Amino acid sequence: MSRDLCRKAGYTFPFLSDPKAEVIRRYDLLHAAAGANGQDIARPAEFLVDSSGVIRWANLTGDYRVRARPEEIIAEARKLP
Repeated sequence: MSRDLCRKAGYTFPFLSDPKAEVIRRYDLLHAAAGANGQDIARPAEFLVDSSGVIRWANLTGDYRVRARPEEIIAEARKLP
């Protein structure tokens, strides 16, 4: 279903799905019972990852409405070696 929605929206890059929340749990991003009908969902998070796969900056919140601003992410990226 997600694939069809992405195609209809014209996205040309891959979208990843984690229906069993395996990756969400691995990265400690599970927001238990925070979704509709008390289902588990992912916490909002943004990461800057270097070419070696090392997380150089992370922004984690408990509220899906709170996200890093693009300017903040750019400023943090500029600080990286």
